[in-house]
Amino acid sequence: MNHIRFVLRVFLELLKAVAYGWILVIIEFLKNFIKAIKGFCAYLKRPHFDQDGLEDKCSKFDHPALHQPDPCIYSQQYLLSLGLPVTWDNPDISLLLNGVVVPETNLLPDTVYEIDATIWNNSYDAPVVGLRVEFAFLSFGASTVTNPIGATYVDLGVKGGPNCPVIAKMPWRTPATPGHFCILVNLLWADDANPNNNLGQNNIDVVAAHSPADFGFRLRNNTNTTNDYVFEVDSYAIPEQPDCAKRLTDADRGNFAQRLERIKAVHNRANFPVPPGWTVEITPPQVSLAPGEEVDIAVSITPPAGFTGTTPFNVNARFKDRYAGGVTLYVTKA
Repeated sequence: MNHIRFVLRVFLELLKAVAYGWILVIIEFLKNFIKAIKGFCAYLKRPHFDQDGLEDKCSKFDHPALHQPDPCIYSQQYLLSLGLPVTWDNPDISLLLNGVVVPETNLLPDTVYEIDATIWNNSYDAPVVGLRVEFAFLSFGASTVTNPIGATYVDLGVKGGPNCPVIAKMPWRTPATPGHFCILVNLLWADDANPNNNLGQNNIDVVAAHSPADFGFRLRNNTNTTNDYVFEVDSYAIPEQPDCAKRLTDADRGNFAQRLERIKAVHNRANFPVPPGWTVEITPPQVSLAPGEEVDIAVSITPPAGFTGTTPFNVNARFKDRYAGGVTLYVTKA
């Protein structure tokens, strides 16, 4: 009888193991797996990185997979976000007719021009193969509707290398209706170290000073909320760059915050006010726009008596702490 009970007990244990014992094994495996994942996540949250890249607090990584390219162009929105003044006469965008650079303010209607965009790379380690460059234009103004022109691809070398900068070219037939237009160049790269410096605009107008010089542009609210817009005016222009002998070496440049402070000292909007003797009137001086609503803005600039030459004025449209865009206006008098 005891032998029979023993056999039955062994049989029942085997049956139990076959029936649901494997479930217990899987549960135990999942517990250990979740514990390992939590440990890995905790490891990732450790402060391995500072603002300037890898920090030697744990271990140092040196692997090609960590090298990201930084394709960039003179980007007004990015520079404004850093607290820097900008010109909308983009130094990296030019238009050519039959191989000759032409002023954007004298474009002929229904004529094919070539847009040249100079593309840079802020990375010393990672080139870009097949960088997509998109071209578009806006009607003259701030935050107006985007009209695609086309896209092309370029191979961009590392900073300081033989293929940096590179020029992206795009033919563009101007609209049949004459007018002023803003050229947009946008760089698209998935693994970009800084995607905020990829959009450049070229948005200028030139008027002879007939005391006053009158300009006009269109402002559009391209957000989903009603915004109150105000305007900021300065006479900033990109200063001449120091020659190579006076430039700092990488070892002396410091971290990003230190470099930005030195840049702000040179490119300080307070150093480029409306010049004495000039008056700038904007009508309306401020405006509230619903989503998608547009309004024409008039700008009247009066030079002082005896003025000759060319003076730039940058008009930036701002709502809250954001910039909608702007235009650079040149007043000229022979």
